[in-house]
Amino acid sequence: MLRNLLLSSAAFAALTSASLAADLPSRKAPPAAPYVAAPIFTWTGFYIGADIGAGWTNDKARDYVTATNVYNGSSKLNGSGVLGGLYAGYNYQISPSFLIGAEVDIEATSIAPKTSSFTTAAGVVGVLAGSISESLPWQGSLRARAGVTAGQALFYATGGLAFAQFNTKYTDNAVGATSYSSTKTGWTLGAGVEYAFNANWIARVEYRYTSFGNFNDSVAANGSIFASQTLKHSVTENAVRVGIAYKFGAPASAVVAKY
Repeated sequence: MLRNLLLSSAAFAALTSASLAADLPSRKAPPAAPYVAAPIFTWTGFYIGADIGAGWTNDKARDYVTATNVYNGSSKLNGSGVLGGLYAGYNYQISPSFLIGAEVDIEATSIAPKTSSFTTAAGVVGVLAGSISESLPWQGSLRARAGVTAGQALFYATGGLAFAQFNTKYTDNAVGATSYSSTKTGWTLGAGVEYAFNANWIARVEYRYTSFGNFNDSVAANGSIFASQTLKHSVTENAVRVGIAYKFGAPASAVVAKY
């Protein structure tokens, strides 16, 4: 009988221990839920924008006798004005801190220098019985870009082909005016800084130097003070612009899982 009592007590103790162990909470923590990381900004993508700025041109119109190419003297045509227009391009971020791209722009300008003075080949400054005027109604460029990025800031250099329309006029106060219009090409080189306020809106400040090359106007034998003369022009421009652009697309996001 005593033996049966001991066996019953041992079985009861074993069952009680197993029940208590089953009721204890598990010490293994549940896996962490996945979360979405903050958006990663990228400069890669197409963009289109508008800019406005100021330009300063320098042109020394040199006067030669057409038949003999003898130098007569020159007139300085230095002007300034407002410029503004549209630009568009594409950036490709080839590393976290470097990008390349291409851009095209077209602008209207109010630059229209005029002079009535003339410096002879001997260096004597005189007054023309008339005037020489020049205007750049529009200009544009096609350029490559390369830059260094620092998060949402970009420091870049740019350069390429430049083109513009030039309207020139040679006025004799007694006879009248002779006008010319032509489109010329040259080169442009500059640098700037951009800042992305968010994934789509980017502001910029840019400086560029442009040379539009050389072009000649040969005035016919029309009885004016410029008759049978060739005026040789070489126009350069310094310009500062500010702009705002919209970049298409959105920043990439990453899903990171924790377990």
